[in-house]
Amino acid sequence: MAKPRAKRALAYVTDRVRDRSFAGRIAIYIGSLALLFGLWEVASLVILKVKGVEYLPNPVKAITEMQRLGPLLFRNFWTSAWRLVLAILIAFSTGYPLGLLIGQERWLDRFFSPIIYIVYPIPQVAFILLLFLVFGIGNPVKVAIVAIAIFFQLLVSARGAAKEIDPEHVTSVLSAGASRFQTYWHVVIPETLPSILTSLRVSVGLGMAFLYIAEISGSVSPGRGGLGAFIKASSFNTTQQAAGILAMALLGLVLYVIIDIIERVVCRWRYTARRST
Repeated sequence: MAKPRAKRALAYVTDRVRDRSFAGRIAIYIGSLALLFGLWEVASLVILKVKGVEYLPNPVKAITEMQRLGPLLFRNFWTSAWRLVLAILIAFSTGYPLGLLIGQERWLDRFFSPIIYIVYPIPQVAFILLLFLVFGIGNPVKVAIVAIAIFFQLLVSARGAAKEIDPEHVTSVLSAGASRFQTYWHVVIPETLPSILTSLRVSVGLGMAFLYIAEISGSVSPGRGGLGAFIKASSFNTTQQAAGILAMALLGLVLYVIIDIIERVVCRWRYTARRST
């Protein structure tokens, strides 16, 4: 009698883990942050012990500094946030559809693939100095730098995902009388969207790295130059610098959560299939 109950209890727990309710996901995030802050505290103590200087402030000091610098840090956070979000939107709205077309249309693949093979391996950092020299150091150039980096990431991912679609799926829809647009809307996009959203998560980290480079290459004023300029201007104040780095990490976390929510809305069938198994 006890064994069936134990099996049912185990099955219930397994279902709850697979379901990952909102409360469960919040608990996972809290646990992950606690572990991260714990490792941060240990690293801070080790560096202080070895070097005798607090090069890495502990999490409590960084969070306290964030609260103290609230308005100033928020202005820079907002500046970096809108630059990064705008760059992501530009890259996604251009790289994703172009990648799908190249992956599905043979004549486009034959023409553009050699260009992609040549341009994609070039480090996008190499274009930063040229863009600054030609167009200055304003917001459009900083957004363009991030958008270019994310664009190629999404373009290559979309092309690869489109090429992996089973040709029979496309043929069957076309045989049923669907137009080319309907084929893309009902077959190509649903089959590639999960892969692209995964690539977009990776691109957030890449975009933040390029945003930091773009912001420290321009104005270093801690006022409205963005988190990168704020961190650079705080080079001689490690606690303030740690607060800026923590704010940048928070920006990345917010974007990851937003992308996760978008995926759950536009790719509902994936999570429905998981819950039914």
